[in-house]
Amino acid sequence: MEQSIIIYQDPDFQDPEVAVAKERPELKNKILNIPYAEKTEYELMDLYFPDTGQGPFPVIVDVHGGGWFYGSRSSERMEPVLDGLKRGYAVASVDYTLSSYGQFPLQIYELKAAIRFLRANAEKYNLDADNIVLWGLSAGAHLSMITSQSGDEDLLDLSMGNAGVSSKAAAAVTLYGPVDLTSGDISSCDSAEAKLLGGAVHNKMDMAKKADPRSYIKQSGPPLFLQYGNADGIVPIAHAYAIQKSLLDAGRKQDYFEIIDGAKHADSKFRTRENTDKIFEFIQAQLKKKNEREGE
Repeated sequence: MEQSIIIYQDPDFQDPEVAVAKERPELKNKILNIPYAEKTEYELMDLYFPDTGQGPFPVIVDVHGGGWFYGSRSSERMEPVLDGLKRGYAVASVDYTLSSYGQFPLQIYELKAAIRFLRANAEKYNLDADNIVLWGLSAGAHLSMITSQSGDEDLLDLSMGNAGVSSKAAAAVTLYGPVDLTSGDISSCDSAEAKLLGGAVHNKMDMAKKADPRSYIKQSGPPLFLQYGNADGIVPIAHAYAIQKSLLDAGRKQDYFEIIDGAKHADSKFRTRENTDKIFEFIQAQLKKKNEREGE
């Protein structure tokens, strides 16, 4: 019998490590509450800068999780991303409109607007406009996959400021991200997927396809770092194999894919020093390859 897959089993649960912004008084070199667009009150970012180095600094854009219906920028869960400050990266942690207040693809429009904002204001903030990387967890990983792989496609690039500026990302780190929004209870109006799409999935199948990262995979897309846990009870391992197959079918060689044995959803195994080093090694290598290609 085929197992029913439910991505978010309890749409009312809110993990405090994701839901609440964390004050970080130890980080002095930062600018908080920067508006990057003007459509909703959620369109704010916090910018953190390295204490050393002259820049311009490559940028990692932190995209929080929370089932699309909750979550906050600068939450506890972004600690590994902030490790980039010691490695010469600036970090932009962004909020996007939660699904109770705006449905897909608004969140993609917003992430692309955030990228355009960073690129348009690179000189002001001493940023490397050519090297912007997304780093998303769970629902944020889902949004980061779509944002990075759709690039400047008009379909998902409604201008929300800085029109004409590219919204392309150089790479994306995506950890335990959902892929197929039709794999759960498609008749429910209360699921996290239904909230994101604006109605029961079975009535939103065309939109569900647009919300599937596999719809945007092409051979030339920017590199993805993907990790999943095989003990994940929220985003089942079937999602991992679905996106892996799509990448392989496209003939891609630029991605990193890994199953972490025994890891549950948002497991601390994703946040070990060893894994954080692995992620930054991937980012550094991909940016180096990109810059070498563009310098030829």
